[in-house]
Amino acid sequence: MPGCLDPRSGQVIGLRETDGMTRACGLAGIVVIAMAFGGFATDFFTGSWAAAIGLAPQQTQPFTAFESTLDVGVHVGFLKMHSVSDFVIDGWVWEELGLLADVGFLSFDGHILYDPKTGSMVYAEGILGICFGPLTATLYGAETGATQSESANYGYVLDVLGHIGDAFSFESATYLGADLSGISFTASGATGDSTLLTKTFATDPTIDSVTAIFSGQDITIEGTFFDCITLASLTSFSSTGFEKEKITAAFHDLLGTPLTLTLDVIYQLQTASYVFTPSLETEFGCISVYSHILSTGSVMTGIELYGLKLAATIGTATIESISNFDTASCVITTPAFGSIVETLADAADAGHVYYDPTYWEVVRLTVGIPPISAGFSFSVETFFSTTDGLLFNWAKSVMGISLALGDSISTSTSISVDATGFTGWTLSFRVSW
Repeated sequence: MPGCLDPRSGQVIGLRETDGMTRACGLAGIVVIAMAFGGFATDFFTGSWAAAIGLAPQQTQPFTAFESTLDVGVHVGFLKMHSVSDFVIDGWVWEELGLLADVGFLSFDGHILYDPKTGSMVYAEGILGICFGPLTATLYGAETGATQSESANYGYVLDVLGHIGDAFSFESATYLGADLSGISFTASGATGDSTLLTKTFATDPTIDSVTAIFSGQDITIEGTFFDCITLASLTSFSSTGFEKEKITAAFHDLLGTPLTLTLDVIYQLQTASYVFTPSLETEFGCISVYSHILSTGSVMTGIELYGLKLAATIGTATIESISNFDTASCVITTPAFGSIVETLADAADAGHVYYDPTYWEVVRLTVGIPPISAGFSFSVETFFSTTDGLLFNWAKSVMGISLALGDSISTSTSISVDATGFTGWTLSFRVSW
């Protein structure tokens, strides 16, 4: 039996008599196998881990925020399975299981959301798509879990999308107890303002009764003419009949200038409304004006401006200024949702995350730090509020720097300063494989 020489006795010791050597040899074998199949393992196992820690120097408890997301997946051919676990300072808040299959003309994307505290299923969604050339048919199905106050609910949406060349498209969405307006869930028993506390999905099965009956339909037709005019028509029906007709006309590069005008005309059963959105786009940036057309009956009486957005990129620097002229009914959304000005009702309906409604101005500057290939960047966000009496109504500033080491590792840090002083310091990193 093969073995090794004991230096104390000079005798050969069998492998069965040396558990330590057995473990060492086994570990060496695992290392060799891992090195041999390292490329396969990289393609087989996928995932990422992101974490952020928040500290508040002025608080008695310095650690005020924590969030972490662990996404682990297995990828085999056309099939991918993954698990997403979300943690905050109060503990484990969400567990999401997903399955993705794609064989070209046929695809499936499914999600199941669980509440770890109760072990109950909160939401399940399945999206089945079939593609035949220019025509794509997608079936959305969703179900909410039962709670103490509400029973389980489910519904479906059949969406058919077609393209005629590059200039025309049409879409028909039939709602059977569900629509695609989106649905959000907020973790119970958790505190703080972490974005992980809210989960948003596309299919909302709660718009109608438990039975998946006809709930409405949207028909959209869009076309581009002369490479400068885009016309879109949205016809909406509810379970009781016609609901509204929305016609959108967008004029690009008017009179040879970088001016774009967008006009929305909305007809309902007894009323009509108009939304007028002009924007100016140049090679350096753009100007977007958010406005409504005021009318009395069928007579237009004026234009109401409720927001303005300026954006410009010069070299490695990008600056944005978003102004909200009506803080009573409008908000500024976060960058993840376009940094636009919209009404509070529209933001709530679409599930958009927005800044404090009292902020009337947000100025954001992002600068790439040489060498650009190293992945350094600096950013500063300054907020102005209607409730503070400081210079220019300054509310707070958030300054940060980030570093990306290739595509696999990134880290960032930022500090927050408001009228009370140094209020927050955030450290975050992300690793993907």
